[in-house]
Amino acid sequence: MVKELRLLTRDILIPLAVTSQIQRGRNPAPRNSGQLMANQFSPITLGERLQTIKAGGFVLTETRHQPNHELPRHYHERSNIAFVLDGSFREILKGRSIDCYARSLLVKPAGEAHANRYGSRGMRCLLVEIEPEQLQELGSWSATLDQISHVRGGTLAALGIRIYQEFRLMDEASLLAIEGLMLEIVANLSRRSNLLSERKRPLWLDRARAFLQAHSTGTVRLTDVAKAVEKHPVHLAREFRKAYGCTLGEYLRDLRIEFCCRKLSASDLPLVEIALAAGFSSQSHFSKLFKRQIGVTPSEFRSLYRVAR
Repeated sequence: MVKELRLLTRDILIPLAVTSQIQRGRNPAPRNSGQLMANQFSPITLGERLQTIKAGGFVLTETRHQPNHELPRHYHERSNIAFVLDGSFREILKGRSIDCYARSLLVKPAGEAHANRYGSRGMRCLLVEIEPEQLQELGSWSATLDQISHVRGGTLAALGIRIYQEFRLMDEASLLAIEGLMLEIVANLSRRSNLLSERKRPLWLDRARAFLQAHSTGTVRLTDVAKAVEKHPVHLAREFRKAYGCTLGEYLRDLRIEFCCRKLSASDLPLVEIALAAGFSSQSHFSKLFKRQIGVTPSEFRSLYRVAR
């Protein structure tokens, strides 16, 4: 059921006393020991809070961090998902680091200790907290939110963009739309987790994916990839789909759409130039695929990012 709308604009560092009113529920113990910030849960954002809304069991906050800013180790009370809108940051946790760029999602369980370093352009992102009651409603599906996951591009990025579009629009149907899209994200994360855990990926599949990434804007044939990894094309196609949940062609298309997203958000290049540079045969072909995959036209996507800046 869609609940009330809450808007908190231009608030910086909401006090923990206020945050606890929004974040009711059990307090998980921190997952890592060490010098944690103030030895207590931190607000969902330690940057500039631009706007917060609540849609069902999900609390969404748009936040912005200044260039080259660093945050010491801290942890949050709720499981959360960060969708990077612009800029970049490095997440440091459990002895490893994850570099997050625009249109990537980072999932963290509650109580996961981490530090942050923001890039030279700063970072703006949409943070989504999952309330304990929502986790209970998800049942076994909530397991996907109890592990660290990092995904860039593809279906999950498209869902993130659609959520942000509703977040900016905020009409009478937006809360319901956001709640439904968030459930789609959970379903896709769960499906992805199952694909990756069913079997250990052979290294040659990672090489096949790297080949596609390196040649995404050019002409790529199945036989080219098969030759690069020294596998039969039929075997390559079958195993790639099993491992990644999509065909090589679908993965290549995702890479090209991601290339176009970067150009649309960071440049004034005409659409036809972006389409051809990405490897599409025409602007019309690119526009149809973009709308089908992202949910908005290339022009609407560009406007959405510019309004938010």
